[in-house]
Amino acid sequence: MIQQFTYWMFDIKRMLGKHKVRIVHIWMGRAFIGVMLYRIERGLFLTFGRFWSLGRVVFSPIFYLLYAYSNLEINYRADIGPGILVLHASMGCVVSAKSVIGRNLTLTGGNVIGARAGCPDRGIVIGNDCSLGANAVILGPVRLANNIKIGAAACVVRNELNDCRILVGVPAKPIK
Repeated sequence: MIQQFTYWMFDIKRMLGKHKVRIVHIWMGRAFIGVMLYRIERGLFLTFGRFWSLGRVVFSPIFYLLYAYSNLEINYRADIGPGILVLHASMGCVVSAKSVIGRNLTLTGGNVIGARAGCPDRGIVIGNDCSLGANAVILGPVRLANNIKIGAAACVVRNELNDCRILVGVPAKPIK
């Protein structure tokens, strides 16, 4: 739980950017609410394990209302490092439970990090400092290295194990 709280502090710092005055209004934003819900649920899952799956039934009416407001569906079983930044949460984003994602993930809006049939647990691995353009999709099982930028409306279905690449197109391929 403490780890998720410290990760949430990094998330807030990243949302604020250079303008620390944003703290006055950011706490009502969709991205803030969605990331906060993920961090709370993830912390409770790490604390209580499989029992959280049963216990969350009690809180589900509140969670579903807040999920509907935030337009973010980040599964509590997804393992995401500190520094989540969602730029346009009103477009909606989905992150699968089968994801393992490094620090400083940037979601532009309309993004899906999902699993195809037969994708194993932890089958979607995304490195540090990756960003997804508007409506970009990652369909696992897939492994992506560090500093990967995925262009708008691209669909990643293959591994990219080289750092510092830009992927575009359907299916996504690196720019040469």
